[in-house]
Amino acid sequence: MIDLVKIGFIIVAIIVLIRVKVPLSITLIASAVVLGLLFQLPVAAMRDAIWRGVADAETLKLVIALELVLLFSAIMKERGSMTRAISALSEVFRDARVTVAIIPAVIGLLPVVGGAMLSAPLVAEASDDLTLSPERRTFLNYWFRHVWEYTLPTFPALFLTAGIVGIPIADLVLANLPLTAASILAGIVFGFKEVRPYKSTRAPLTPGGMGRPVLSFVWNLLPFFLVILLTLCFDIHLVYSLALVTAGTALLYRIPAAHLGPLVRKSVSLELAFLIWGIMLFKEMLTASSAMNSIAGELSRMGMPTAVLVALIPAVIAFITGYTTAFVGLSFPVLLPLLPTDGSGVHYVMLALASGICAHMLSPMHACYVMTLEYYQAGMGKTYRLLLAPASLTFLTGVAAFLAATWLAG
Repeated sequence: MIDLVKIGFIIVAIIVLIRVKVPLSITLIASAVVLGLLFQLPVAAMRDAIWRGVADAETLKLVIALELVLLFSAIMKERGSMTRAISALSEVFRDARVTVAIIPAVIGLLPVVGGAMLSAPLVAEASDDLTLSPERRTFLNYWFRHVWEYTLPTFPALFLTAGIVGIPIADLVLANLPLTAASILAGIVFGFKEVRPYKSTRAPLTPGGMGRPVLSFVWNLLPFFLVILLTLCFDIHLVYSLALVTAGTALLYRIPAAHLGPLVRKSVSLELAFLIWGIMLFKEMLTASSAMNSIAGELSRMGMPTAVLVALIPAVIAFITGYTTAFVGLSFPVLLPLLPTDGSGVHYVMLALASGICAHMLSPMHACYVMTLEYYQAGMGKTYRLLLAPASLTFLTGVAAFLAATWLAG
């Protein structure tokens, strides 16, 4: 239990530092160091964790990829492609709120860390007519980016869970459908609450007339879709896809080197780079401490009902780490002996995923969340107030589906 107290102290400290407006990157880096000291990690273990968190190849690829996203988006905006794409989409749907929700949902089909940064500039462009606060933009971009995480088989939450617990992915997708439906509904209800619609004054399009604006939307955002295609279909790492497409876009638009230099300096963000390093450093220090294994074991020995443990353990790990891979990899091996061996096991797994993913959506360690906050310069406290209700509704939908399924199973 002492490990849980230590982790609780660190989380409280992070919240306090955020409240007093200490930069999040500094907060996370300092918290990672304090975590290592609290768990009395040997100097060699701390050194190795720092190296993995800062200089690991995957971490460096992530930092470069996110900086490329900023440059790529700046080039697209500079050439007017974003404006033309959003204008075309608004011709089809006429209501700017629909456009704002669809963009991150489409980009959200790309299951990569920090993927919300791809849609952030598009949402900013599409939401201009709605006069949204930075916190509202953050919520809409972040929330709709993740509505597929419960059911899309390409997301780690599903395929890792299926592999660990031995349940077919198709069964998990079917059981989790209410979660994605609830997530979309919650995003619409709470995300656009008190947001006045901005509708086009032009006459509605006929079904036959939608071809031109849809084609214009796809054409103007073709580089974005190429990134998704290369990453998903050809299994090319995001950083290489972005580098290739960004270079190709700059050549296609014939941007002179004299103009590209200032564009790079304007778009690159050192704060964002340090933010990623802070997140990865905290994650590596947490892994080195073995704190989560200890906490999961302690909770499972408390004699709580299986359903409570199934909901609680993934939620605790997901909130502290901010990674679906972490909560799935750490919690399901502990939960596996507790799961029923009959057909009701899938519903327990659904409940675990519901609590884990919802807690992961509220985690201050979630890369998409902190990067979107930074991009829109939004306040974390105000954004949390927008996130709590939809996250609660999605989780309670999972609880209701679990109770209904177990009751029907008799």
